[in-house]
Amino acid sequence: MKAHPVYDLAIVGAGAAGLQLLYEYLQLAENIDKKVLLIDSGDRSKKSWCFWSTESQTSFPFLVEKSWSKIHFRSSKGKSKTEEIDQLQYHYISSERFFSYFFDKYIPDHSQITWVKGLVKELMIEEKEVQITLQGDQVFYANKVGDSRIKPTTQSAKSLVYQHFWGKFVEFDSDILDSQAVTLMDFSQKQTNAALSVFHYILPFSSRKALIETTVFSTEAYNEKEYEKCWNQYMHENYAGQAFQIVGDERGTIPMIQIQSQQMTGQIFPIGTAAGQVKPSTGYAFTRMHRDAQEKVNQRIGDRKNRYSFYDSILLHMIQTENKAIPRVMDRLFSKMKYVDILRFLDEKTTLWEELKLFSQLQIPLFVKHLLMKNR
Repeated sequence: MKAHPVYDLAIVGAGAAGLQLLYEYLQLAENIDKKVLLIDSGDRSKKSWCFWSTESQTSFPFLVEKSWSKIHFRSSKGKSKTEEIDQLQYHYISSERFFSYFFDKYIPDHSQITWVKGLVKELMIEEKEVQITLQGDQVFYANKVGDSRIKPTTQSAKSLVYQHFWGKFVEFDSDILDSQAVTLMDFSQKQTNAALSVFHYILPFSSRKALIETTVFSTEAYNEKEYEKCWNQYMHENYAGQAFQIVGDERGTIPMIQIQSQQMTGQIFPIGTAAGQVKPSTGYAFTRMHRDAQEKVNQRIGDRKNRYSFYDSILLHMIQTENKAIPRVMDRLFSKMKYVDILRFLDEKTTLWEELKLFSQLQIPLFVKHLLMKNR
């Protein structure tokens, strides 16, 4: 007999990717009695997970707190346009509700889950098992390990591009918001410098309450004071004279990196950002992580089209070398295309013909320029 227990699956990281993998793994009838180890760093930083879907394809519909049927865009020239998104809905799940469901209900209801707080120091394959050593030298064993940690070599890449955000939850004293339309991008605020592409993102939960967020594409490190200044300036320009209270905040950074998607092969396999499940050009990840979790536990190979990675790489190169062009590109895209078609493109569900039609509406010389520069 073995001198130590061996878990069927260990999951390193209890964020969106790790908890979705946990959920989908135990949804399979053959796994219902399998033993799962969840290693949790304890990070509960406030996040907003947003995604779009049809009603029948919604991820975790019982956790969705608000949905919108319309999208609003405001250009760098201050022109506004709002559109219905047909059969799609834009959804919001807060990290508070997501974590509360898993740690207060789901995990306590499943005795086959062992939940451990700690940080992994080392994963080592020993014969048919993986030895998991935590900082503090606590040791566990598992047959398979899903690892959400990003490799240090990836994190320190010189060409890394970031999406930084600084958001505030505000409550106005009067009804001034359109609660049916989410502002996906508002580029009306002038860029603070050539290194930044700044836009604002607004999630109106009611006619008075919203998350208003300053979002920045940059190759530079997070600059809290500068982003707070941008947020205050935006509020002054757009809500001068309106009384409001700040009832919460969120801030953070998403690395806009290209990592090849990987399946559940081998004893140690990546999940989440480490498995390429954050879309590099946008930062959207929730449904990509959910789909990846389903594919991994069902041993399916997802339909990944390499041309989308190619598209992402051009936009990332543009952000890295000519950030000031981003508002112009988005202005043209949202003025020429239906919003529902843009969402389908971002969700990687368009045909090649539809993509050619989309690109024909953009600044072709600009994209050709960055294609040539990227391949030097």
